[in-house]
Amino acid sequence: MRFILSKLGLEEIRNDPSVRAISLATFIDRFGNGLFSTVEVIYFTLIVGLSPLQVASALGIAGAAALLFTVPSGHIADRYGPKKVMIVAQVLEGFAVLGLIFVQSFFWLAVVNVIVALVGTTAHVANATVISRIGFGEDRIKIRAAQRAMANMGIGFGTVFAGIALAINTPIAYQSMMVVNAVSFIFAAQVLNRIPSMAATVDKGQEIGIIALRDKRFVAATILNGIVALHFVIQGVALPLWIIQYTEAPKWWVSVLFVINTVLVTIFQIRFSRGTGDIRLSVKKFRLGSFYLLGATVVYSLSGGIPAWAACLVLAVGMAMHTVGELEAAAGSWSIGFDLAQEKHMGEYQGVYSLGWGMSSTLGPVYVTALAIGLGMVGWWIMGAVFVLAGIAMYVLINKTVEPSVIEGLNIPSDD
Repeated sequence: MRFILSKLGLEEIRNDPSVRAISLATFIDRFGNGLFSTVEVIYFTLIVGLSPLQVASALGIAGAAALLFTVPSGHIADRYGPKKVMIVAQVLEGFAVLGLIFVQSFFWLAVVNVIVALVGTTAHVANATVISRIGFGEDRIKIRAAQRAMANMGIGFGTVFAGIALAINTPIAYQSMMVVNAVSFIFAAQVLNRIPSMAATVDKGQEIGIIALRDKRFVAATILNGIVALHFVIQGVALPLWIIQYTEAPKWWVSVLFVINTVLVTIFQIRFSRGTGDIRLSVKKFRLGSFYLLGATVVYSLSGGIPAWAACLVLAVGMAMHTVGELEAAAGSWSIGFDLAQEKHMGEYQGVYSLGWGMSSTLGPVYVTALAIGLGMVGWWIMGAVFVLAGIAMYVLINKTVEPSVIEGLNIPSDD
């Protein structure tokens, strides 16, 4: 693991056992996710016999439940210790995923997916809180970057191996992917246990408040981050639909574009995290990322109505620009989410910050489809303009509300 992190650009902190543990656990976890997410919809429609609408509805209900549980999960991490909560949630998620094997109806698919979503959200928020306790300043962002690189690598390998189940196309083949996914959560939890114990920062008996939600600056940053995070929905929804309906590019080119993104993020995410120890530089990265996303949307819009070979080339250039924007914005976003939070209530703050990503994934599909597919070229330009406006607004927010003397004091853990 140390060798891989070194090659990906992680410097001296690659020697930290906690960093190696969280990176390895992420790879294992996401490998299982890649196996299961690739076959889930196919299994429940073709093998179990549920309709696509039923499967989509069950997943939508689970997504809504996860969104509502982000803030409570942060409270749990603060009150019981992020490491303990993260490990327990990982184990519970493994058992919940295993329960999907026995699902034969829409009702139970929704119920089990809600359980998976709730414990998964808790694990995610606790994970971010653990990272905030492992390092400070730029190290935090490098750890998040390493984690994301390993996540992409794990999902990539998992997706490839899921092809075995798709080729065999039997109930046992698909269910075996679920079993491996469940085991991956348990195994990842065991690896995470190598991280030193982390005490709770809030007394269990203390009244549950809404400190982060009352922090107007942090809520504003969460909303702006959620707007820029809509670019992830473009990759998964708008771009494939655009290629099918508006361009001459072959359908399989969608997979090529995903590979380009995955490889670039895996190789360069850690390198793009450099300089994020200063929130003023981080917000500049965030703003720069929004301009790259504007460039990507403009390039994507030019791929319609041209020969197939030209469309493939234009789309590849667009994805390269999109990925650079993603790398810059992600590094800046993580720094903002950590640096504006109160250390004592880091779990709660990370839970609130997750609302931005959650809202973008929940409302994003309708938004990007309406613009890109409904309005065509003009819709792409509007999306790009919205990205830039959000990036500029974030820059103004940070520079207007955070004094230089305060900025220098950020990333220092509180004494209480």
